[in-house]
Amino acid sequence: MREQQHHIVSQNALSQRTQVAIVIAAAMIIGWPIAAYGLKTSSLFGVVIPCLALIIIAAFRRMTVSITETELHVSFVYGWPRRAVQLNEIAEVSIHRMRAIYGWGIRLVPNGMLWRAGGHHAVRLELKNGRYLYIGSADCEALASAINERLSAG
Repeated sequence: MREQQHHIVSQNALSQRTQVAIVIAAAMIIGWPIAAYGLKTSSLFGVVIPCLALIIIAAFRRMTVSITETELHVSFVYGWPRRAVQLNEIAEVSIHRMRAIYGWGIRLVPNGMLWRAGGHHAVRLELKNGRYLYIGSADCEALASAINERLSAG
């Protein structure tokens, strides 16, 4: 069986300023127990949870969208979480402005799911099952165009 080539069509990330703000806030939250109580076992427990939270937040700072002959793939920094959608399951492609309240990462939105790493716009895939998958992108027009080209070629 031949391995399908992945063609990266979109990479989106949180702005550099947002990433720096998160790191500074995390450093303050992690450093406060150490500064206040020194390196004691009790203060280190207060450091573990913020460190884990920082790792999870870092996982959603950048997202990559790629297309093969038959599938669209969306994945975050560490290659997980990831989602694959069969191209023959896509009924329609459009562009939508997303409300900032949805944030970044993976979110439930009305009638579907949002996968986003920053930005305010997303490509909306209407799936044949009636659900929607919103994929955030810095260049939604280019992503929508690449998906539509692949759909028309298939």
